[in-house]
Amino acid sequence: MMVKENQPPRPDMATPHRAGDSESFAGGKVSYLSPGPLPTGAAPVDFNQAIGEVNDVYLDLGGSLPTPFTWQLALGGPFTSFLIVAFLFPFFGAAVFFVVSNDVGFFFVGWNGLFQRMFGLGVGGECLR
Repeated sequence: MMVKENQPPRPDMATPHRAGDSESFAGGKVSYLSPGPLPTGAAPVDFNQAIGEVNDVYLDLGGSLPTPFTWQLALGGPFTSFLIVAFLFPFFGAAVFFVVSNDVGFFFVGWNGLFQRMFGLGVGGECLR
């Protein structure tokens, strides 16, 4: 017969808690932020969509769908990084070739070589070549 391991107690949401209290349990930690809000008469507004769910027992922060800024950052960050690696690094490298040699031909030689290498590196296909 299997012996049941001692499980740490789960947080009891029915008992009252004070702001600043926290309880640890097996899956994480519960932090009690504050008591209920004071009545102001103004409608509640959540511009950043940070509140996922609200009920009489808890407030779920960060449980909603991603905001447009999240999608812009997730998609635009890697694309901008690719553009910098593929085009800006070769330009600066070619400019160094031009400054050292004072010949426009060396600028284009540096651009062609660095662009071919860095474009592959930006795509991620030639990292170990």
